[in-house]
Amino acid sequence: MLVFEGHSSHHDTEKAVDEATQEWSNQGPCKPDIIFAFHSTHQNPSEVASNLAKRYPDSLIAGCTTAGEWRTGHHQSHSLVLSGISSSKMRWAVEIVDSLAEFNERTAETVYKSLLNKLNIDRSDLTPKRHFCIGLLDGMTGLDGSAVAAMANELGNVPFLGGVAGDDLKFEQTHIIANGAAISGGAIFVMAESDEPFTCIKHQHYVPGDRNVVITKADESELKVVHLDGKPAAERYAALLGIKVEDLNFQVFSDHPVIYRYGGESFVRSIHSVGEDGSLIFYCAIEEGMVLNLCEHRDMIDELQHSISALLEESGKAKLLFMCNCVFRRLEAEGKQQSQELAKHATDAAIHVVGFDTYGELWNGLQINQTLVALALGSE
Repeated sequence: MLVFEGHSSHHDTEKAVDEATQEWSNQGPCKPDIIFAFHSTHQNPSEVASNLAKRYPDSLIAGCTTAGEWRTGHHQSHSLVLSGISSSKMRWAVEIVDSLAEFNERTAETVYKSLLNKLNIDRSDLTPKRHFCIGLLDGMTGLDGSAVAAMANELGNVPFLGGVAGDDLKFEQTHIIANGAAISGGAIFVMAESDEPFTCIKHQHYVPGDRNVVITKADESELKVVHLDGKPAAERYAALLGIKVEDLNFQVFSDHPVIYRYGGESFVRSIHSVGEDGSLIFYCAIEEGMVLNLCEHRDMIDELQHSISALLEESGKAKLLFMCNCVFRRLEAEGKQQSQELAKHATDAAIHVVGFDTYGELWNGLQINQTLVALALGSE
């Protein structure tokens, strides 16, 4: 397995792509099977997509805009990061969804069948030991949770992970890169058949606490919790924290997310803001009747070290670590001046690292927050 990597902070997109790929030809025949591309709003997504497609017409290309970028040994912003993969032991397929607004169960079935056809395999051939799927979704539609659930239903026990595109915390418009084009409002799904070893990782530094609340009224389409335990949601949440509603802000939400327990696992749900009606607006899917737990915070560095040590013990150092890291984790790390230390520990897990800071993470059938999901691919 050969991994190409590169990066650039040029705002001129053509120069950025040129700089990021300038060393690739030195690694032998420069024909990546697939190129993952993640970049800030300082580079033009359509130009990133078209420049890469022009340079590498035989390569699949998948990526998105970000809220921060990861590369080997570094976390950064306002940049373009690239990683190309070439392996005779892997086959890839990419399917594009132009609009998540029209995504439903039938769309998921069509996407799933198309991916199988491109790989020339049957549903019965799929196995979680040889196949995985990566999803990259638009960050501003508000419909990504339903798309994730529909795709996961089709994929069954095939590992499914990924992230929601960002736009440097502007919350205006995000883009997905798919082969030679950039689209807003859509998604791409990447399926791989791999005889290279791989491991999927979900890492978070929050654990369940001792206080639960129930969503008793919600507007699920708006990701809005109206009532918790029968009381106005913001009022109830603030009371649990021992503060006033007017003191709720971005930092409070970042420090005090909630956890949803499902299938024996904990999944973090982050709060976006307080609505004008006293509701709580979430970043990801919520439902009436859902039991939420006010979780407890652990040290991010310590927890990441523990997760990576377990990964190394189980499967050894990987060739590539593909990361989707929540923007809340980025902000916390920056506030504590831990960003580069986190990047260093990520490099302990793999020779090469590529990834981005997200507006939400995908893990099988759920969209979650304040989590790092990753794919460790290949072996040293």
